[in-house]
Amino acid sequence: MKQTTWFSRGAALLATAGLASVFAPGADATAVANPCTVVAFNSCYIGVDGTDTQTLSTGAGPYDFVGLGINASEPGITPPPSPSGPVSGTLDVNAGGSITLNYNPATIGAPTNRPLDNSVVLGVSSGSTGTLNVNGGSVNTPILFVGQADNARPSTGTATISNGGVVTATLDSSSSGPLPGFPAVNIGRGIGSSGTVTVTGTNSQLNAPNGHISIGREGAGTLNVLGGGAVTAASTSDPSKSTVYGSTASTSGTTNILVDGVGSELTANQVFLGVGLAASTTPNFSSSNHGTGTLDVRNGGEVVANLFIGSGGTLQGNGTITGNVVSTGSVAPGNSPGTLNIDGDFTQTGGELEIEIAGTSLYDIINVTGDALLNNVLINFVFVNGFAPKAGDQFNFLQVPSGKSLTINSPTYAIAGLQPDFQYDVVNGNLIARSNGVPVPEPASLLLVGIGLLGLAPRMRRQLAA
Repeated sequence: MKQTTWFSRGAALLATAGLASVFAPGADATAVANPCTVVAFNSCYIGVDGTDTQTLSTGAGPYDFVGLGINASEPGITPPPSPSGPVSGTLDVNAGGSITLNYNPATIGAPTNRPLDNSVVLGVSSGSTGTLNVNGGSVNTPILFVGQADNARPSTGTATISNGGVVTATLDSSSSGPLPGFPAVNIGRGIGSSGTVTVTGTNSQLNAPNGHISIGREGAGTLNVLGGGAVTAASTSDPSKSTVYGSTASTSGTTNILVDGVGSELTANQVFLGVGLAASTTPNFSSSNHGTGTLDVRNGGEVVANLFIGSGGTLQGNGTITGNVVSTGSVAPGNSPGTLNIDGDFTQTGGELEIEIAGTSLYDIINVTGDALLNNVLINFVFVNGFAPKAGDQFNFLQVPSGKSLTINSPTYAIAGLQPDFQYDVVNGNLIARSNGVPVPEPASLLLVGIGLLGLAPRMRRQLAA
């Protein structure tokens, strides 16, 4: 007898509601004659205890999916046979399709406190894989988990939102919300878990209108915003409910955020990256309780938020930050090279600023519309592509408009890519060459020289022998 998959049990539940034609089990699924009635759940688990792929595409929605992919350990539910191979599940929500999960207060708070019962969960059991493709459809859920590790069961989750698809996570996850500590969107939450969310294309959206977004809390989290897609964690009524957390809770967390392309936008009240917390919405730059994270904003992409970068964080790219930037980590403007725009104030204390220079008019720039303040920062000038400056060449790498202040206190400078006798000054964010630079051969050039010398060696030996 074929194993009972989570989709077959979910479809049987739908059949009792007259919705079997909307979401039918796959060919490898076994029908359940007497499906359980589950009243404590309002969830969609993808990748829990079976393997299947299903598609929802209808103009008749929305529907409430209750207990789709129910957890086999719950009372009254007969567990299916253990799967013989990797556990996986895929759900495609195409244009016209809509899933809505309703918040169930009875499952929240002591002694129940079961956040997964109000969620779309991608990857549930240990080693499982859950995939959600919202290809023009819509999903509404109190909470979204992408890559979960509940009870030390790490899993992998992937969500792709494209072609105008919309996913909205509605739970109020502020300190006074029903589930403090559980953001509305969780990507790579637990240790060993891996979660990736990609929002791509005009009108494609991931929204958390009343809650936070957590990326790489203890696991590995990736958020890609591409081709005009939008991710929003912004509450107009209470800005404290709109924070993006990037590896702020554990040294095991890793975060990668890419905002790439004109019209691509990440919006929040604030973004924390590789920094510990003093309170739920306050960074603690002296805390070591954080992981590592990279925010790459490029090619017209924009982050609309105040950005706080800790020692584990890196900001890079040639896009725009609309908001203030406070950093103790690393800032590497450009895209080999290019200009990073900060529409606000820029404050860097400690950490590193890396400026690549490939020519007199081709070098990294940080363009700040507000005030710029650097304290005890290592500024590393990296000369690339074999370029070497001539005496008198200038590189205005940190720019502020007239009427705004630029202050650099107690900096440390380093030069890479040139011979060590290069002389220079740095005045008001401007590197000035005082001598001609001599490039350091790149490793590939050194290898070619070495090969050439090896080729000469036999001839030299023959000449000596003669």
